[in-house]
Order: sequence, then C-alpha cells, then structure tokens
Amino acid sequence: MKLLDYAWNTATSVSQRDHNSLRLILDEELSYPLLSRDTRGYVIRLPVPRRVKGGFYMLHGLYFDEDETSWTSLWRLFKASLYHTSLHAAYSDFQSYSAWAKEKDLTASTFTVALIEDVKITMEAARRWQGLLSDIAYANYISSLRITNPDDIGNRPLRFATKLLTKVFGVCREAKDTSEEDFIVNNLAKGVTSLVRESINNKQQQSSLLLEAAQGVYTSLSKQGILREIPSLPYTEAHGKCSVFDSRLVEQDGESDNLIQSACHALGLEGTTHILEPAAVTVGEADEFRRETRTTEQSLNALRERYNGLIAPTKLDSVEIPKGDYGMFLRVRAAMSGPIRSIRDRLRQIRNVSDETPGHESGQVDTQAAIQVIASESVRSDIFQREEFVHKDEAWAILIDSSKSISTFAHEVKGIATCLAEVAKDLIPSRNRWGLFGFNNSLQIIKDFQEPYSIECKARIGGLTQQYSTLLPDAMLACYKALSAIPVDNRILMVVSDGYPTGYANIEKTLVSTVEKISKSGVLLMGVGADNPAIRDYFTVSCVLENPYQMMKFFAKSYLELSSMF
Repeated sequence: MKLLDYAWNTATSVSQRDHNSLRLILDEELSYPLLSRDTRGYVIRLPVPRRVKGGFYMLHGLYFDEDETSWTSLWRLFKASLYHTSLHAAYSDFQSYSAWAKEKDLTASTFTVALIEDVKITMEAARRWQGLLSDIAYANYISSLRITNPDDIGNRPLRFATKLLTKVFGVCREAKDTSEEDFIVNNLAKGVTSLVRESINNKQQQSSLLLEAAQGVYTSLSKQGILREIPSLPYTEAHGKCSVFDSRLVEQDGESDNLIQSACHALGLEGTTHILEPAAVTVGEADEFRRETRTTEQSLNALRERYNGLIAPTKLDSVEIPKGDYGMFLRVRAAMSGPIRSIRDRLRQIRNVSDETPGHESGQVDTQAAIQVIASESVRSDIFQREEFVHKDEAWAILIDSSKSISTFAHEVKGIATCLAEVAKDLIPSRNRWGLFGFNNSLQIIKDFQEPYSIECKARIGGLTQQYSTLLPDAMLACYKALSAIPVDNRILMVVSDGYPTGYANIEKTLVSTVEKISKSGVLLMGVGADNPAIRDYFTVSCVLENPYQMMKFFAKSYLELSSMF
C-alpha cells in the first residue's frame, strides 16, 4: 500500500473532488495539518510520521515507540487527520463567514469559525460517512489525554477556548470543582451543537444559523479577554502556535473509560470497545503502513547518501527530493493531454511500422519453416522473417532548470517535466534507463534511474518550484556521474535551462570546462533552451523551444534518431 495512493484516493472519495479543485501534499517536515485554498479549491497538507532521536517516531507533536501498538495508534491518527481535512473539502465554505468576520478580532474569529465548521463536518460525517467516526473519536480521545487539566491553563481566554473546544467534542476533562466558567462553557457548547445540527437539517437557513452560532461563541469568548493563540485538536488543521497539548499522554486513574465513552457519545457512536481495540483489518493496515514507512525511509536515505557522494566535489548545497503534489501534476498533465496523446499516437504508428508482426508476408523466407509447410501440405503464412535492427542499449538523464532565473517560465517548467516524463516512460522500455532531475542550488531527484515511474515520482513533478541560483555546471557534473554508473553502451544527458548559470564567480568558465569534460567522456550532450537562445553558447547540439509540446516532439524525434544510429 503506497501511502500517497491511499491518501489521495481517500481524500478524493470523501471530498467528492478531483485534481481540478483539490490538492494533497504529504510533508514529513510538518507537525500538524494545514488547510488552505488556491485559485481552484482546497489544498490539504498532512504530516506523516518522521523518525526522531532515540528510535522514536513523531506525529502531531506526539512521540511514539516502534512497537505494533504504537504504529496502530499512528495509523489511526493519520487517518483521522486525513478524514477531517477531506470532510472540510467536502462540506466547508469558510468564505461565507467573511462578511461576519470583518472588523472582528482575527484570532478570536478564526477560532470561532474553525470550531463551528469542525462541528458541522463531524455531524455531516455522522450522516454520510459513519465509517470514519471511530478513528475520529479515537483521535479526540487521544487529544484529551494530552491536557493534564484545563484549569491549569493560566491565560483566561485560552482556558475558556480550550474548554469549549474539548467540551463540544465530549473530551473535556472534568474539573473537580465546577466553576461559573464551566457552567458558561457547558451551556455554550450545547447551544453551538444545537444550532449546527439545526443548520444541517435546514439547508435553506443554514448560513444564518451558523452565523448565529458563531456570534454566540465570539461574544462569550471576547468577554474573557484577548485570545493570543488558537487551540485546535492536534490531528485537525493548525492555526499557528498552540501550547495547550503536551507531547506525551497523561492518563489519570479511572478516567479513560469515561473519556472514550464521552468521545463516542458526542459523535453518536454506540459502544466503545472497538474504539480502543481496533479490528484486525485496522491492525493489518497499520502493520503495512509501518513496513511501507520503513521501506520508504530506507530507500530515500540510501538515495540521498548516494547522491550526496556525487555532489561532494561540486558547489551544490544539498540533495533534495521535492515535496509531492500529485494534484498539481494531474492538473498539468490534463492541460497537456492533447499534445501528449498526439505524440503517443505518432509513436504508436512508428512502432506498428517497425515492429515485427508474426505471419506478415514480407521479409526473407525461413527455409526450415518453408520445408515443413511443403511436406505437410498445410496452408501457413508464418514462414517469413523480417530483418530487425539490433540497437545497443542507451540511458537518458534529463536535467531541468528549477532556479529563480527561470521563474518567468515557471508554469512551463512543470509542463516540460510532465511531458518529458510521460513520453520517456513510453519511449524507453526499461524503467532503469532514464532518470529525471531538477536543479538550482541543490540537485533535485525527481526520478532516479532505479525508481519506477510511480505516483511518488509524478507527485514530485507537481511539487517543483523555482528558487535560488542556477548552478548548472555542478548539477550537470553530478548528473553525469549518476548516468555513468548505468551499464549501457550509450549515454545521453539532456539539459533544459535558460542558459544563464549563476551562483559564484567564473561559473560560465566552469560550465564551458564541464561541457568539454562530459563530451570527451563519450556522453552525448543536448542543450535545450527554455525560451532562450543563450544555451547555444555552451552546447554544440542544442535547440531553443518555447513550450512543452515542442519539447516533447524534440525529445521523441531525438530519441528515435539516436536509437537508429546506435
């Protein structure tokens, strides 16, 4: 099970959106989920478990061991986070609060809207996606164990907001002495829940009912003072720094059962045993999740280590693997679907002409087969042999400029990378005979030679950004070394750039000497100017192209011509 594949399919299924209005990014550097919008729709950014010192893993700011129980908890919290943000993409319209929030305190109004919408999507899930609720209830329960006691929060408005948040979801750890503040929180939580439920049942008045609930929360919260930070349950989208939840679980004697029962009751779930004791299928998924995480971790570490050795003699800062953005890749590929289809059709026609067809009545006669036909007096036409050209193996490395200097061509860079990758996978039969890389101050591994052209590689294309300097000769040298390790007779390095190397003194001279060194090694160099003729100053074999379709045609033509020569 590929984690990105699972997450993307789940998000699109729950949200009922596709790549046109949804993007999903898995980011190991994140601690908490983020939810935002671009010009088309929602952008979901989810943290994935990352290894920290001492053999622990961290997710949502919480530390986990490497045992089976911990990984089951990790898996369920990740799913809860995925479900929660996907439900927002399905049912939330934050823009409907914009007029109401105008001239209100930003922090208090943000907390208010987030709370109302969190309650709303949870109730929508209870009506339409009940299968998601057990993991969400479990995540709510775990969140409650990360607060020792809400009354210990010294800041009054933060304490009030935290109590209200946890009370609404049934996981508020009850204080020993019920205060006036708790009385207000309890009544407010009931009022919010009632109004949101009514808004779901009455779509015609939904907006007004939600705004009524929001006004009630905002008014009560404002009376407490100025809210300096926004509390949010750790598996839900973060709104900045939140100091409320600890990085460890704190469970007091006898309260676990009460908390889990309350968490389930708040979501309308009957029975609680299956919440703390997950079904075998969940445990099996968690085990597969653990194996996939470890395998990916080991593979990427080995990849970084190998390429770190290759860039050591250069001035490149680091080796990077771009953050995946599969939704963006799908958008770019959809926009280029016509040209891609055109190139594929042309390649298919060429193959139909050149490939050997069994029984085709042309070519040289197979003498032995002809004798057998005559002796048996049978009617057969498969006695002809077509001559085949025997090509030597070749390997291609494609290096694409992703520096700041090409930012005016930024949209086309993703298009170029997408088109080249889609054509390369059809043209070059062996997946380990082509690699795709980007560069700026760092070398970016989009597809290593040994990697399949998988959903992860496609997502990396979608995540390409343009920034920093153009260390072209250094990236070429590292790419050349990686290409040289491929056991083939012929090697081609295609460089797509604006042709303006930057980053240190005399880099132009370094580029000239690098081109000369690589050319003398027998590697064929091809320079492609991305809407700029400057590339011709350095490469003997070069061309200038203005768009991804021209790039595709050039690549396919070059591949077929070179293959016939080798």
